[in-house]
Amino acid sequence: MQENKIFETLLDVIPFASYAVDVNTHEVVYANKLMEESMYAPRAEECWKKLYGQEEQCSWCKTAELNARSVVYQSEKLLSSFFNESTDKWFQSYDEIVKWPDGRTVKYTILVDITEQKEIQANMITTHAKMARQGMKLKEANQKLKYLAQKDSLTGVNNRGHFFELVSKLWDKELSEDESIYIAMLDLDKFKNINDTHGHNMGDKMLKAFTSSVTSNLNEDDIFGRIGGEEFTLALVDNKKENVIAKLEKIKDDVAAILVDGIGITVSIGLSQKGYKQTIDIVLDEADKELYRAKEDGRNNIKFRV
Repeated sequence: MQENKIFETLLDVIPFASYAVDVNTHEVVYANKLMEESMYAPRAEECWKKLYGQEEQCSWCKTAELNARSVVYQSEKLLSSFFNESTDKWFQSYDEIVKWPDGRTVKYTILVDITEQKEIQANMITTHAKMARQGMKLKEANQKLKYLAQKDSLTGVNNRGHFFELVSKLWDKELSEDESIYIAMLDLDKFKNINDTHGHNMGDKMLKAFTSSVTSNLNEDDIFGRIGGEEFTLALVDNKKENVIAKLEKIKDDVAAILVDGIGITVSIGLSQKGYKQTIDIVLDEADKELYRAKEDGRNNIKFRV
Protein backbone atom coordinates (compact mmCIF):
# COMPACT_ATOMS: atom_id res chain seq x y z
CA MET A 1 0.00 0.00 0.00
CA GLN A 2 1.22 3.51 -0.80
CA GLU A 3 0.45 4.63 2.78
CA ASN A 4 2.73 1.88 4.10
CA LYS A 5 5.61 2.97 1.86
CA ILE A 6 5.35 6.60 2.90
CA PHE A 7 5.13 5.63 6.58
CA GLU A 8 8.08 3.25 6.33
CA THR A 9 10.18 5.83 4.46
CA LEU A 10 9.63 8.29 7.29
CA LEU A 11 10.60 5.68 9.90
CA ASP A 12 13.81 4.79 8.05
CA VAL A 13 15.32 8.15 8.95
CA ILE A 14 15.18 7.31 12.68
CA PRO A 15 18.83 6.86 13.82
CA PHE A 16 17.91 3.74 15.82
CA ALA A 17 16.82 0.23 14.95
CA SER A 18 13.02 0.00 14.84
CA TYR A 19 10.42 -2.54 13.79
CA ALA A 20 6.73 -3.41 13.94
CA VAL A 21 5.29 -6.85 14.78
CA ASP A 22 1.71 -8.01 14.32
CA VAL A 23 0.42 -8.61 17.86
CA ASN A 24 -1.67 -11.59 16.75
CA THR A 25 0.58 -13.46 14.29
CA HIS A 26 4.01 -12.25 15.51
CA GLU A 27 4.86 -11.48 11.88
CA VAL A 28 7.40 -8.74 11.33
CA VAL A 29 5.38 -6.11 9.49
CA TYR A 30 8.22 -3.67 9.20
CA ALA A 31 11.93 -3.30 10.01
CA ASN A 32 13.92 -0.20 9.16
CA LYS A 33 17.35 -0.38 7.56
CA LEU A 34 19.28 -0.43 10.82
CA MET A 35 17.14 -3.34 12.06
CA GLU A 36 17.45 -5.24 8.79
CA GLU A 37 21.24 -5.10 9.02
CA SER A 38 21.21 -7.01 12.33
CA MET A 39 18.53 -9.60 11.49
CA TYR A 40 19.42 -13.19 12.33
CA ALA A 41 17.01 -15.01 10.04
CA PRO A 42 15.46 -12.70 7.42
CA ARG A 43 13.29 -15.52 6.03
CA ALA A 44 11.94 -16.75 9.37
CA GLU A 45 8.29 -16.13 10.26
CA GLU A 46 8.34 -15.55 14.01
CA CYS A 47 9.76 -12.24 15.19
CA TRP A 48 11.89 -13.83 17.92
CA LYS A 49 13.77 -15.94 15.34
CA LYS A 50 13.92 -13.29 12.66
CA LEU A 51 15.03 -10.36 14.78
CA TYR A 52 16.80 -11.85 17.78
CA GLY A 53 17.90 -15.38 16.87
CA GLN A 54 15.86 -16.91 19.73
CA GLU A 55 14.31 -20.38 19.57
CA GLU A 56 11.17 -19.30 21.42
CA GLN A 57 9.35 -16.11 22.31
CA CYS A 58 11.74 -13.60 23.87
CA SER A 59 11.72 -13.48 27.66
CA TRP A 60 11.70 -9.69 27.46
CA CYS A 61 8.70 -9.47 25.09
CA LYS A 62 6.24 -6.77 26.23
CA THR A 63 3.33 -7.53 23.87
CA ALA A 64 1.03 -9.01 26.52
CA GLU A 65 1.77 -6.19 28.95
CA LEU A 66 1.20 -3.57 26.26
CA ASN A 67 -2.15 -5.14 25.30
CA ALA A 68 -3.23 -4.96 28.94
CA ARG A 69 -1.98 -1.38 29.30
CA SER A 70 -3.75 -0.28 26.11
CA VAL A 71 -7.09 -1.24 27.67
CA VAL A 72 -6.43 0.61 30.90
CA TYR A 73 -4.19 3.47 29.84
CA GLN A 74 -5.14 4.03 26.21
CA SER A 75 -1.95 2.61 24.72
CA GLU A 76 0.76 4.11 26.88
CA LYS A 77 4.36 3.81 25.68
CA LEU A 78 6.44 1.29 27.63
CA LEU A 79 10.11 1.84 28.35
CA SER A 80 12.20 -1.16 29.37
CA SER A 81 15.67 -2.65 28.98
CA PHE A 82 16.92 -6.16 28.30
CA PHE A 83 20.05 -8.17 27.62
CA ASN A 84 20.22 -10.12 24.34
CA GLU A 85 22.41 -13.17 24.97
CA SER A 86 22.76 -13.77 21.25
CA THR A 87 24.65 -10.52 20.78
CA ASP A 88 25.89 -9.96 24.34
CA LYS A 89 24.35 -6.51 24.15
CA TRP A 90 22.02 -4.43 26.28
CA PHE A 91 19.12 -2.57 24.67
CA GLN A 92 16.64 0.00 25.82
CA SER A 93 13.28 -0.64 24.21
CA TYR A 94 10.50 1.87 23.54
CA ASP A 95 7.32 -0.08 22.80
CA GLU A 96 3.74 0.88 22.05
CA ILE A 97 0.64 -0.63 20.46
CA VAL A 98 -0.37 1.26 17.28
CA LYS A 99 -2.50 0.84 14.22
CA TRP A 100 -0.42 0.26 11.13
CA PRO A 101 -1.52 2.05 7.94
CA ASP A 102 -2.88 -1.24 6.54
CA GLY A 103 -5.21 -1.59 9.55
CA ARG A 104 -3.28 -4.19 11.55
CA THR A 105 -2.56 -3.79 15.24
CA VAL A 106 1.17 -3.94 15.80
CA LYS A 107 3.72 -3.54 18.55
CA TYR A 108 5.99 -0.79 17.35
CA THR A 109 9.49 -0.83 18.88
CA ILE A 110 12.50 1.48 18.84
CA LEU A 111 15.75 -0.08 20.10
CA VAL A 112 18.66 1.86 21.54
CA ASP A 113 21.95 0.03 22.13
CA ILE A 114 22.93 0.88 25.72
CA THR A 115 25.73 -1.68 26.08
CA GLU A 116 28.39 0.99 26.47
CA GLN A 117 26.35 2.83 29.10
CA LYS A 118 25.80 -0.44 30.99
CA GLU A 119 29.52 -1.20 30.90
CA ILE A 120 30.30 2.29 32.19
CA GLN A 121 27.67 1.83 34.88
CA ALA A 122 29.07 -1.59 35.81
CA ASN A 123 32.59 -0.14 35.97
CA MET A 124 31.34 2.70 38.15
CA ILE A 125 29.63 0.22 40.47
CA THR A 126 32.79 -1.90 40.61
CA THR A 127 34.91 1.18 41.27
CA HIS A 128 32.47 2.38 43.93
CA ALA A 129 32.45 -1.04 45.60
CA LYS A 130 36.26 -1.12 45.49
CA MET A 131 36.44 2.37 46.99
CA ALA A 132 33.91 1.35 49.65
CA ARG A 133 36.04 -1.69 50.55
CA GLN A 134 39.16 0.45 50.64
CA GLY A 135 37.28 2.97 52.79
CA MET A 136 36.28 0.22 55.21
CA LYS A 137 39.87 -1.03 55.37
CA LEU A 138 41.11 2.52 55.97
CA LYS A 139 38.48 3.00 58.68
CA GLU A 140 39.50 -0.29 60.33
CA ALA A 141 43.17 0.71 60.09
CA ASN A 142 42.43 4.11 61.64
CA GLN A 143 40.43 2.45 64.42
CA LYS A 144 43.33 0.07 65.06
CA LEU A 145 45.81 2.96 65.11
CA LYS A 146 43.52 4.89 67.46
CA TYR A 147 43.28 1.85 69.72
CA LEU A 148 47.06 1.41 69.72
CA ALA A 149 47.53 5.10 70.48
CA GLN A 150 45.11 5.01 73.43
CA LYS A 151 45.41 1.54 74.93
CA ASP A 152 48.13 -0.35 76.73
CA SER A 153 49.27 -3.08 74.35
CA LEU A 154 49.47 -5.79 77.04
CA THR A 155 46.41 -5.22 79.21
CA GLY A 156 44.08 -3.28 76.89
CA VAL A 157 43.33 -0.58 79.49
CA ASN A 158 44.04 3.12 78.87
CA ASN A 159 47.70 3.90 78.46
CA ARG A 160 49.36 6.76 80.36
CA GLY A 161 48.76 9.40 77.66
CA HIS A 162 45.11 8.57 77.11
CA PHE A 163 44.42 8.30 80.83
CA PHE A 164 45.64 11.86 81.41
CA GLU A 165 43.74 13.06 78.35
CA LEU A 166 40.48 11.64 79.75
CA VAL A 167 41.17 12.91 83.26
CA SER A 168 41.88 16.41 81.92
CA LYS A 169 38.40 16.45 80.40
CA LEU A 170 36.95 15.18 83.67
CA TRP A 171 38.78 17.95 85.57
CA ASP A 172 37.04 20.62 83.47
CA LYS A 173 33.64 19.00 83.78
CA GLU A 174 30.96 20.74 85.84
CA LEU A 175 29.85 18.51 88.71
CA SER A 176 26.93 18.79 91.07
CA GLU A 177 27.59 20.37 94.48
CA ASP A 178 27.78 17.05 96.33
CA GLU A 179 30.01 15.28 93.79
CA SER A 180 33.79 15.02 94.00
CA ILE A 181 36.61 13.62 91.87
CA TYR A 182 38.72 10.88 93.44
CA ILE A 183 42.09 9.59 92.26
CA ALA A 184 43.40 6.18 93.35
CA MET A 185 46.90 4.84 92.76
CA LEU A 186 47.12 1.03 92.59
CA ASP A 187 50.38 -0.92 92.72
CA LEU A 188 50.82 -4.70 92.69
CA ASP A 189 52.68 -5.89 95.78
CA LYS A 190 56.11 -7.50 95.31
CA PHE A 191 55.53 -7.77 91.57
CA LYS A 192 59.27 -7.73 90.87
CA ASN A 193 59.58 -10.99 92.81
CA ILE A 194 57.08 -12.64 90.45
CA ASN A 195 59.08 -11.55 87.40
CA ASP A 196 62.39 -12.55 88.95
CA THR A 197 61.16 -15.91 90.25
CA HIS A 198 58.67 -17.04 87.63
CA GLY A 199 59.66 -15.04 84.56
CA HIS A 200 58.12 -12.18 82.60
CA ASN A 201 55.51 -14.39 80.95
CA MET A 202 54.03 -15.07 84.36
CA GLY A 203 54.26 -11.38 85.13
CA ASP A 204 52.32 -10.55 81.96
CA LYS A 205 49.66 -13.11 82.84
CA MET A 206 49.32 -11.60 86.29
CA LEU A 207 48.96 -8.07 84.91
CA LYS A 208 46.21 -9.23 82.54
CA ALA A 209 44.39 -11.05 85.33
CA PHE A 210 44.71 -7.99 87.56
CA THR A 211 43.33 -5.49 85.01
CA SER A 212 40.49 -7.87 84.12
CA SER A 213 39.53 -8.12 87.79
CA VAL A 214 39.66 -4.36 88.33
CA THR A 215 37.72 -3.56 85.15
CA SER A 216 34.91 -5.90 86.19
CA ASN A 217 34.31 -3.63 89.22
CA LEU A 218 34.19 -0.33 87.32
CA ASN A 219 31.34 1.79 86.02
CA GLU A 220 31.26 3.10 82.46
CA ASP A 221 32.37 6.59 83.56
CA ASP A 222 35.30 5.40 85.69
CA ILE A 223 38.72 6.04 84.11
CA PHE A 224 41.33 3.33 84.58
CA GLY A 225 44.82 3.30 83.15
CA ARG A 226 48.28 1.80 83.32
CA ILE A 227 50.84 4.52 83.91
CA GLY A 228 53.92 2.33 84.12
CA GLY A 229 55.07 -1.20 84.96
CA GLU A 230 52.81 -2.60 87.68
CA GLU A 231 51.45 0.84 88.60
CA PHE A 232 47.88 1.81 87.69
CA THR A 233 45.59 4.71 88.45
CA LEU A 234 41.85 5.14 88.68
CA ALA A 235 39.76 8.32 88.47
CA LEU A 236 36.10 8.33 89.44
CA VAL A 237 33.30 10.66 90.50
CA ASP A 238 31.00 10.05 93.47
CA ASN A 239 28.97 11.97 96.03
CA LYS A 240 30.17 9.85 98.96
CA LYS A 241 33.73 8.84 99.83
CA GLU A 242 32.27 5.74 101.51
CA ASN A 243 31.09 4.51 98.09
CA VAL A 244 34.57 5.02 96.64
CA ILE A 245 36.28 3.23 99.52
CA ALA A 246 33.79 0.35 99.29
CA LYS A 247 34.56 -0.03 95.59
CA LEU A 248 38.29 -0.03 96.22
CA GLU A 249 37.88 -2.56 99.05
CA LYS A 250 36.02 -4.82 96.63
CA ILE A 251 38.79 -4.40 94.05
CA LYS A 252 41.46 -5.18 96.67
CA ASP A 253 39.66 -8.31 97.86
CA ASP A 254 39.01 -9.57 94.33
CA VAL A 255 42.68 -9.11 93.43
CA ALA A 256 43.72 -11.05 96.53
CA ALA A 257 41.57 -13.94 95.29
CA ILE A 258 43.40 -14.13 91.94
CA LEU A 259 45.42 -17.28 91.24
CA VAL A 260 47.44 -17.59 88.06
CA ASP A 261 48.98 -21.05 87.73
CA GLY A 262 48.73 -21.35 91.51
CA ILE A 263 50.40 -18.01 92.17
CA GLY A 264 48.58 -15.15 93.95
CA ILE A 265 49.03 -11.41 94.13
CA THR A 266 47.82 -8.48 96.24
CA VAL A 267 47.45 -4.75 95.58
CA SER A 268 48.11 -1.65 97.66
CA ILE A 269 45.98 1.44 97.02
CA GLY A 270 46.38 5.12 97.82
CA LEU A 271 43.35 7.40 97.48
CA SER A 272 43.04 11.18 97.29
CA GLN A 273 40.08 13.52 96.84
CA LYS A 274 40.32 16.62 94.67
CA GLY A 275 40.27 19.80 96.72
CA TYR A 276 39.26 23.29 95.67
CA LYS A 277 41.29 24.42 92.64
CA GLN A 278 43.76 21.55 93.03
CA THR A 279 45.52 20.42 89.85
CA ILE A 280 45.69 16.86 88.57
CA ASP A 281 49.37 16.63 89.49
CA ILE A 282 48.74 17.67 93.08
CA VAL A 283 45.94 15.15 93.61
CA LEU A 284 47.97 12.39 91.95
CA ASP A 285 50.98 13.21 94.13
CA GLU A 286 48.81 13.00 97.24
CA ALA A 287 47.38 9.63 96.12
CA ASP A 288 50.92 8.43 95.44
CA LYS A 289 51.97 9.38 98.98
CA GLU A 290 49.01 7.44 100.36
CA LEU A 291 50.06 4.47 98.23
CA TYR A 292 53.49 4.45 99.89
CA ARG A 293 51.80 4.61 103.29
CA ALA A 294 49.78 1.53 102.30
CA LYS A 295 53.01 -0.24 101.32
CA GLU A 296 54.72 0.70 104.57
CA ASP A 297 51.70 -0.49 106.56
CA GLY A 298 52.09 -4.08 105.35
CA ARG A 299 50.67 -3.87 101.81
CA ASN A 300 47.30 -5.24 100.61
CA ASN A 301 45.45 -2.29 102.12
CA ILE A 302 44.01 1.15 101.30
CA LYS A 303 45.13 4.52 102.62
CA PHE A 304 43.02 7.60 102.06
CA ARG A 305 43.70 11.34 102.38
CA VAL A 306 40.63 13.59 102.65
